[in-house]
Amino acid sequence: MQNRILVPVDLENVDKLKKALDVSAKIASDSGATLVYAGVVDAVPTTTARTEGERAADRLRAFSEEQARAHGIKTTEHVALRGDLHLNVGPDVIKAAEEAKCDLIVMASHLPGLKEHFISSNAGYVAAHAPMSVYVVR
Repeated sequence: MQNRILVPVDLENVDKLKKALDVSAKIASDSGATLVYAGVVDAVPTTTARTEGERAADRLRAFSEEQARAHGIKTTEHVALRGDLHLNVGPDVIKAAEEAKCDLIVMASHLPGLKEHFISSNAGYVAAHAPMSVYVVR
């Protein structure tokens, strides 16, 4: 039985996450768990008073509230700031799950391409390294 489920989301590509969002909402509904929508944001300075993390938190909060209404579940959000601008956000997703005290990660994946034969995908990295259960939705 899960209590808190982390769902990494890229708000620029929500249309590609529909299956993972639906699966995570179903698991949360069935188990009474809280979904924690996580966004990984580059911690870089901006020219405005509001940081990128603050803007991302506002957008993620609105998305989380929308998902709660649509699926009748408990949700919250977590913004993970990363200072290292590497390609793989897998370590950041795992860290976010640990910080949010999640016992399951549900994340979307895509069909592997040539690149994944040389570099691990984000979902592959998370599945291989996370200390909690990981459900990869393709």
